[in-house]
Amino acid sequence: MEHWTTVQQALVISGIGIGLIFAVLIVMWGLMAALVRVTPPRAHRELPAQAGLPAMIAGGDDLNHAARRGAAVIGVAVALALQAERSTAAPLLEPAQGALSPWQATIRGNALSRRAGAFHRTPPQR
Repeated sequence: MEHWTTVQQALVISGIGIGLIFAVLIVMWGLMAALVRVTPPRAHRELPAQAGLPAMIAGGDDLNHAARRGAAVIGVAVALALQAERSTAAPLLEPAQGALSPWQATIRGNALSRRAGAFHRTPPQR
């Protein structure tokens, strides 16, 4: 390595780094595949029956679908009721902000003039 150029040394170091990264990725992939093969699959849990909804049964897909659909309908109804309550409580025309103070007007005017100047500036004289 004594007579190699800087570019050759950089390429060798980059190649070693890339090789190490791919080696670690392959080892991690192998570990994940081994864990999937070693661990048993999860057992499905039974959900407890709630008041007003039919019990979720592993074999009753129609019952599960009906319970989910009922929960979705209830959720949409609650969301619509909350939205209707908010829309009637809020005033129809609410000002976006109060009147500008002279200080705010000056600062905003300066910012606008600086921004406009950035687009119409003349190139520096050499």
